[in-house]
Amino acid sequence: MSGEKQFAPGEVLFREGEPSREVFLIKSGRVKITKKGRFIAELGPGEFLGEMGVIDRRPRSATAEAIEKTVVHVLDADTLRKKMEEEPMIGALINTLVKRLRDADRRLADI
Repeated sequence: MSGEKQFAPGEVLFREGEPSREVFLIKSGRVKITKKGRFIAELGPGEFLGEMGVIDRRPRSATAEAIEKTVVHVLDADTLRKKMEEEPMIGALINTLVKRLRDADRRLADI
């Protein structure tokens, strides 16, 4: 299922540790990403969030909270995975990129 959702300032899109069930594309507004309570990034229109956990079936690695009124396009995990299966090369490319990002994140955490 896909569609559109709106979030008020301070409303949480997802929390660190939760199951990854959806990918979000920000249409308008801004979202703050935190990990263990520490600021990581601020995302805005045209940016994706929540994709890595959905792709590699891991829990959310961070918390996402709307900074201002935010509208997102939502794509559920099953639909994304189905699209990746329909285009195996694209699916393999996406899986490879996520694995590389996870590995880089792990190495940075060890520094």
